[in-house]
Amino acid sequence: YDLSGKTSIRQLTFEGKNRFPIWSANGTHVAFQSDREGDAGIFSQRSDGGSPAERLTKPEKDTVHLPESWSPDGKHLLYSVAAGALNALWVYSADTKKSTPFGDVRSPRLISSTFSPDGRWVAYTLTTNGLNQVFVQPFPQTGVKYLVGSGARPQWSPDGKEIFLYRNEGTFVKTVTTQPSFSLSNETKLPFNVYVGRGPGSGR
Repeated sequence: YDLSGKTSIRQLTFEGKNRFPIWSANGTHVAFQSDREGDAGIFSQRSDGGSPAERLTKPEKDTVHLPESWSPDGKHLLYSVAAGALNALWVYSADTKKSTPFGDVRSPRLISSTFSPDGRWVAYTLTTNGLNQVFVQPFPQTGVKYLVGSGARPQWSPDGKEIFLYRNEGTFVKTVTTQPSFSLSNETKLPFNVYVGRGPGSGR
């Protein structure tokens, strides 16, 4: 739907069940999960419908792929590989057309990973013994990870200086500093909840 109201709503996909749309940073493409070829892989299509959908990933048997976040330069896509009750974080390279695990990030709940606006950091949710925690790692990986705090479904502010996270009692925000090193402020609870109607184990 064009917010200018100058055009009518257009249908983008026509084959199979298509879910979990993720915009590219420049708005020209949408990545989504589709079962159009018999599995739950990830496809990408121009948002103006000007070209056929391109398959990005092909899941192994009994696994499902869920797209989560494009890097700002459009060269990498974070996605979850769901197998039974476990989710693992992977990253797809648009240059090599291949996918690799993003470290050992695995969680029984949705990971909800997201690139920072500069593409140099990844925030995600990790659930251990029922406790949801948000972490940040550099991208590409260095093996270092930082605990942001208790919560789920992290979201960066457009300028990359804040991280929002959800807990049952509301939405919280922390100020982020990435140069010369990564650091966080004390968290502040917002007077309103930007995450509505879904629990911490659900997506953003």
